[in-house]
Amino acid sequence: MTEESHMPDDTTAGRGQLNRRNLLRIGALAGAGTFVGLPLLGACSVDDGSGSDSGADAGSGQKVIGNGITEKKQLAPFDFNGPAGEKPNLPKRIAWANTSDAEFFLQITSAIESAAKSRGLEFTTAIANDDSAKNVEQIETFLQRGIAALCIQPLDANAQAPLMKRAIEAGAAVLSLVTPPSTSQVVADQYKVGNAQGLAAAKYITEKLGGQANVVYFNTDTIEVLKARHQGALDGLKTAGPGMKIVSDIQPPAITQDGGFKAMNTIMQANPDVNVIVGGDTYCLGALSALQAAGKARPEMYLSGIDGDEQALAEIRKGGAYKASFAFAYPLMGYAWGQFAADWLEGKPIPQVMQFNAIELNSAATIDKYQADMKAVTETWKNSAEYFTMLGSIRYQDREQFINYAA
Repeated sequence: MTEESHMPDDTTAGRGQLNRRNLLRIGALAGAGTFVGLPLLGACSVDDGSGSDSGADAGSGQKVIGNGITEKKQLAPFDFNGPAGEKPNLPKRIAWANTSDAEFFLQITSAIESAAKSRGLEFTTAIANDDSAKNVEQIETFLQRGIAALCIQPLDANAQAPLMKRAIEAGAAVLSLVTPPSTSQVVADQYKVGNAQGLAAAKYITEKLGGQANVVYFNTDTIEVLKARHQGALDGLKTAGPGMKIVSDIQPPAITQDGGFKAMNTIMQANPDVNVIVGGDTYCLGALSALQAAGKARPEMYLSGIDGDEQALAEIRKGGAYKASFAFAYPLMGYAWGQFAADWLEGKPIPQVMQFNAIELNSAATIDKYQADMKAVTETWKNSAEYFTMLGSIRYQDREQFINYAA
């Protein structure tokens, strides 16, 4: 297992940042809609047969916490000034079970580490390289060492869920991107995200392409919660009218730029006149490379992605075929996780749900603002309502109220 451990010290506290590397970029993750009535991810709901009783000692210092909150409910706005309660006796260590060395995961890593160091916490991480078995092994190692908080994103929800519940029972905060069970779950209204992307593409089609478009949509339906994004995008695209034709709606063979490149090469053989491509940034950047290699990339085309990938933003700045990316504030999320881990150790409340807004980046001006905010997360954190809404409240002493559904 490859693991990095970063201990805080007087010279690095508050300013530790990992060096950026030249990474293979993927982009396809974030959560399901918070209150839009989406089906529950039943496979992610943990039932150990203990019922709903809480407060009993499970042995080894763990608390029997039941099944948590298993049905969707309205959550009140989070109050940063809520009263503190019992403090856990846990190592001052936060772990990030990273699954990929993709760019936006690296941004999350840097931000968690920065916040952890600013609050005097040890930061440890490991990358599973999209290997579910390795991911589970790495999480097991974190739990054996002892942690105050586990940061995690979806790779294999069925395999991860029991480990996540074990962490909660042991007293740790589980800070998750999408996947339950979790103490604090980061989500986005995926239908709304996809619909915004589809509507923006439809607007371009009607205003710049005379209502005529051969469209490729790259989906990621193997991630259950992203099916809502898929439907939202299709509904948005349909508003362009009858001249809009979806010639291909597929998931590439891998969530990588190479996957998008290969898929686009195949699509072009049957549909050489594609002029609109919509999907995640990773797929769309690969598709752009395929168009360029074939000599088919033209400025009047419309490509848009999701995730705010740095390479996508660079393409948008050029004013060519890549027109927009819908970004999530991943660095701000990572910074929040580090802060919440420290608050948890102090017995303070943290939000049960962090709901992200996707920000459309379609010009140099919008990109400049977004990038400035993400580089200054310490300051942006103080006024983060533009990027996400925090809901609900949970502390160490009432951790049996963990969320056990896809929020």
